[in-house]
Amino acid sequence: MSLLHARISHWAFWEDRDDRAVLKSGTAGHTEIPHTAIPIDNMTGANLARSLKLAWRRRLDLYGRAAAEVLDHTIRDGDNPHIVFASRHGNIDRTLKLLHQVATNETLSPADFSMSVHNALVGVASINWSITQSHTAISAGNDSLIAALTETLCQLTSEDGPVILCYVDLPLPDIYHDEDPDDISGTALAIRFDQPTKPDGKMFWFDPIPDHDPAPMPHRQARAIAACLGASSKTGLNLPGKSGGWAMQPHG
Repeated sequence: MSLLHARISHWAFWEDRDDRAVLKSGTAGHTEIPHTAIPIDNMTGANLARSLKLAWRRRLDLYGRAAAEVLDHTIRDGDNPHIVFASRHGNIDRTLKLLHQVATNETLSPADFSMSVHNALVGVASINWSITQSHTAISAGNDSLIAALTETLCQLTSEDGPVILCYVDLPLPDIYHDEDPDDISGTALAIRFDQPTKPDGKMFWFDPIPDHDPAPMPHRQARAIAACLGASSKTGLNLPGKSGGWAMQPHG
């Protein structure tokens, strides 16, 4: 595969780590506050996704609100982007709740059932922001972020408009806690990719690499990508997956 080029104009990263929920956002190479990635604290579920219409916001739990919050920082007025949505396990809290209702012969919650669908958040986003473009929903375990980046770059080669990558994940429920690494954190990342010919944003080169990581951790990869996008240096990073990955290098 040849080297791929894309402009990244806007990004946002939310992380709930060590009992501190923080949001960072900006344009590639610059944060909203020049030269310094100053986080916005106390970005818990109660403070997330305030831009959503109230009727839709009420339907969303922390998983959905975190994703909607970072999306809001990458969608522009009059936009019609293709959204690539990804998560390791989707909204597993809702799924477990539904399974418990089935096991105990309770009536399934219609709201939980509809919002447990993997692309439900993108549907809410499409209605809220009047997006008519198609979208892609991906779940590939620990390779979910790498798979989403691959899909985003492929979509960018065939789409004239922007493509927005949105990745979200929360720690697994207690019953599956042993399957998570010790440093797991609630994570949401959104990145707006534009065509290389567009004037806005910073140019990045993406090169496929054969590097393998038998146990890639997407929350760490998301954190590294956000740090790269918020930095003013030209330092890139490698993002290995189970079967290859991407080198991401700022250019110009």
